[in-house]
Amino acid sequence: MGLLRLPLVIYPWFAWLAVLVGFLAAESGSAVPGVLLIGPAVLIWLMIQLDVWSAHVLSPRERARKLLSDGTGVVYALVFVGYAYAAGVLPLIVEFWHRHSSLGRYEIPLALFLAAHGHLPAVAAVTRVPILGLIYAVFEWFAVRKGWTAFLVGIVSADRGIAEFAAWLVFFEFLAQLHHLFVSKHPPLWRFRRIEAHHYFGGTPAYRRKVADLWIEEDVRGKAHPGLGLVHTLCDEAMVAAQDKDPHPEMARFLKAEKRPGQAAKAWLDAASELLAQARRALPDPTPAQRRELDLAEAHLIRFRAHLEGSLGQRERALASQRRVRELWTKHELHNLSANNLCVELIGARAEGTQPVVAEHALAELRRHLDRPGLVPYVRCSLLLLAAEYATLTGDFESAGSMRTLRHQYVIGRTDFRVLNREQRAAGMPTFPARQYRMTLASLEMLDARTRGHSPTVDEGTRPPRIILANLPGGRAGAQAEAGMRLWLLGRTTEAATVLSEAADLLQRDGFNAEAFTVLFELGTAQRVTDPAAAYATLTRALHLQQRLRAGLADAGLRLATGSTTEQLARTLTDLLLRTLPAPAPPALTIFDLAELSRSRVLLDQLGTRPTRPITYPALRALLAEAG
Repeated sequence: MGLLRLPLVIYPWFAWLAVLVGFLAAESGSAVPGVLLIGPAVLIWLMIQLDVWSAHVLSPRERARKLLSDGTGVVYALVFVGYAYAAGVLPLIVEFWHRHSSLGRYEIPLALFLAAHGHLPAVAAVTRVPILGLIYAVFEWFAVRKGWTAFLVGIVSADRGIAEFAAWLVFFEFLAQLHHLFVSKHPPLWRFRRIEAHHYFGGTPAYRRKVADLWIEEDVRGKAHPGLGLVHTLCDEAMVAAQDKDPHPEMARFLKAEKRPGQAAKAWLDAASELLAQARRALPDPTPAQRRELDLAEAHLIRFRAHLEGSLGQRERALASQRRVRELWTKHELHNLSANNLCVELIGARAEGTQPVVAEHALAELRRHLDRPGLVPYVRCSLLLLAAEYATLTGDFESAGSMRTLRHQYVIGRTDFRVLNREQRAAGMPTFPARQYRMTLASLEMLDARTRGHSPTVDEGTRPPRIILANLPGGRAGAQAEAGMRLWLLGRTTEAATVLSEAADLLQRDGFNAEAFTVLFELGTAQRVTDPAAAYATLTRALHLQQRLRAGLADAGLRLATGSTTEQLARTLTDLLLRTLPAPAPPALTIFDLAELSRSRVLLDQLGTRPTRPITYPALRALLAEAG
């Protein structure tokens, strides 16, 4: 462990080096004003201290790797400026700066652009312009890291113009770091935490033991607040694996060598459970603060297990697991998070109409949550709308009306979302943008409108798509889906279908394939009465996407759990094909293929075969003969 501690010991000295250099330059009578020397030096000192503080969310091995990388960037800057000074290149740099006067004229936009260089990998992945990745690497290692290079060039050259630019660059780098640590929807160092989780998950048993032993000794045993970040990250990666999402463009370059999971949801969960069990053994008699961290990590584990149980069709067990999660959150006073989780669960139950939720039980739990202290207006409004929904289902129309009236007394503000995100972070989970929360509320309002009969499409024949907006990501795709749902409720179904189809395209483009399938499946199901031909086209797209998703699932249980969806899709398409003219293909052949797909899918999964398109009867007969 001695070598792993070296970066943690050495890296903070670079902070004092910046301050020392700034003060020495000011004391030596530099032509550059003191504020342009000492100000950036202090900001660099603060950024390095924040680096050291935030790195504690990583395990000891990954923490050393991260700080070593940061320190290497500073060394590169020092070597570059030292070489430029010794070789007599600095005067040429100063001359270039002043000869191109536009650089000085637009120094603030230029500094802002360079400080935002961290977005270049994502832009490169989307635009498919590989040179942007190279530009990012140059900026990261030689030009921009904490503004060190520009800061040192400004001091050594004693040029006021370059020193002013360096001050702006350091200032914007500081703001970018603050945003990343305290404002971004992801926890601090999320990218490095994901890389760490993939290293651990893909490592040999010996590597895992070494990482776990170091982690227990350095971050868990004897710590007032044990660092369980690796457990939380493994849980989040388990969720990504179960949903079979493509890596974010910013992460793709780090995960190139990793198998995309879709394959290993339960294995990720087992790795997290094993680590948490080791942490509990290392803390046999935990203090209240330690117990809080252990319980919140357990809640994160159970929350994913509930998702997995729901995927396997174990609805009762999934609901019991969700209740246990809320109990743990409530025990540690995360009341808003617990209540919001209940709302999202019940929205899904009402929208899907399949989960075994008893209206009286749901209403009782909603009322218990309404009595909890410290609830923000957004959460109270959500609870009241759902309580009104379930009170209506039980026949208590008077209580339902009073709850809907009471809901309008609360004013929802951005502070509500900040409180919810603070509790999300406390529970070890990523936060959500305000738009995501507003989409949850929009889903509630749509449910309420249907319950009260205010929607022109309330009967089952023309019911709106059962799309849970809260489960979709934000951005353009989420906004499109929300707009499409509102158009459908206004009776403009054709226009709504176009908008929702575009939302599915955006989701698929961004790698949210499971969410794209849900939008297409629900849209096609809703179109069956209004436009059978369009429903056939939409559901065919859904079927193709679902088969591609299933082809990436190595977990037999998960494949079997999705077999019922395949069967339902195939039967629905067969029914539509018989009612749709002109047929998209020779009807007998297409219906035969769909019937074979419906009957053979689960059997094929049990045999371990994962075809990506409907199988023909001769191929199925040959496969069965081979298996026999």
